[in-house]
Amino acid sequence: MPGHLKYRFMLLILIVCLIMLFAFVRGHRVALLSAVVVVALTSGCASHSVSSNIDSDTPAALPAGTKVLISEDALPGRKYKEVGPIEVCVRKLTAFHTDPTKEQANSALSEKACAIGADAVVDTRHKSGVGFTTWWGYLDANGTGVKLAD
Repeated sequence: MPGHLKYRFMLLILIVCLIMLFAFVRGHRVALLSAVVVVALTSGCASHSVSSNIDSDTPAALPAGTKVLISEDALPGRKYKEVGPIEVCVRKLTAFHTDPTKEQANSALSEKACAIGADAVVDTRHKSGVGFTTWWGYLDANGTGVKLAD
């Protein structure tokens, strides 16, 4: 979800929550029910967003379905050439969705590795938490994209 739409969505949710609070205090069941329906319908739009230091508009240097090796180590005994750093952040969009998973972060790392022509990501690290700008949780993953020597 683009940034400007994200803020409009959050503003809509804030307004609906205020309507729900007012309806609850005043005993207006129809207004409360309407607000709950709006929240229920809009909360399912998306569950996660992914951002990265790699531009998504860059044409993929490797085919999109290419299997990318993700490793938390430096692959001892294998020769490779560093292509560049890869950083991704998977964010939970609402409180109603599940927390981002390591598999989602690794999938995003793989996609970004293909975009820069890397067929492996080494020294991968994951960090999760709740931040001021993420509200509901995030999972950061980073590593070094490499081209394996065969």
